[in-house]
Amino acid sequence: MTIGEALKHQRIRLGLTQDEMIQGIIHKSHYSKIERGIEGISAESLFKILFAHHIDVDQFLEQIKDDFLSEEDLIELKLENKLKSAFNGSNKEKIEECLQEVMKLSDSRIFKYRVVVAVAIVRNQLDELGDEFKSTIIAEFNAKDNWVENIDMLRLFDNCIPVFSTEQADNYISFLLKHYNEKVSYSEKYEDRIASICINYLYCWRNYGLKGNQVKNCLDYLLNLNNTNHFLFYKACGSFYKCLYEGNIAKAKEVKAMLISLGYEDRVTNWKE
Repeated sequence: MTIGEALKHQRIRLGLTQDEMIQGIIHKSHYSKIERGIEGISAESLFKILFAHHIDVDQFLEQIKDDFLSEEDLIELKLENKLKSAFNGSNKEKIEECLQEVMKLSDSRIFKYRVVVAVAIVRNQLDELGDEFKSTIIAEFNAKDNWVENIDMLRLFDNCIPVFSTEQADNYISFLLKHYNEKVSYSEKYEDRIASICINYLYCWRNYGLKGNQVKNCLDYLLNLNNTNHFLFYKACGSFYKCLYEGNIAKAKEVKAMLISLGYEDRVTNWKE
């Protein structure tokens, strides 16, 4: 979707005329051409319009990103969404198909690492990845001093926690949560990524016997997320693992059953009580 198309979509959603949409920020004739894709818009004017109508910037950028991503990035994005669907549905045949497509990509090194590890987890073949491959991933991660702010490195760590030693995983989780607590402002996407990392850490603790010392810190992070619809699943995950941490298996089963009843069956089927 182009910027003009996205602006028109938001304007119609809000029930506004073009005059009401621009609020004098730019000329109506210019705005009309923007919606039709004839002219562009400056970043300053675009953000003024978005903020004037309290339009979620992250959602807006999500609408238009396909128009700005490279062909390789678009292919990677589509494959990632395809893989998520296959993993959530425990469709091993589709997972294998996606793996073959991913390995054909000319670049996307980090993406390949993530997928190879994720597929190895599904196959229960983590030990077969080999020390050299695992060392390569860890070296790639350690090479980035700013990994805590680097979305690719956060994704790599998220998907590859079982590759790291317990000490390494604990140190990185501790540093990440400390950084989060000291950060003045952070986006919802940043919170999403930290939540996902915490859940995968807890999953490894429960499913793979990870004997780390960051379980409680991960639980605290998840359970202290804002009480908005966006974070309800993450908070429910925190409740599930908190019950297990406290030895309350019956309550954990209740939480899992509740999530299944709410339509999350594909995401919690493999959870161990």
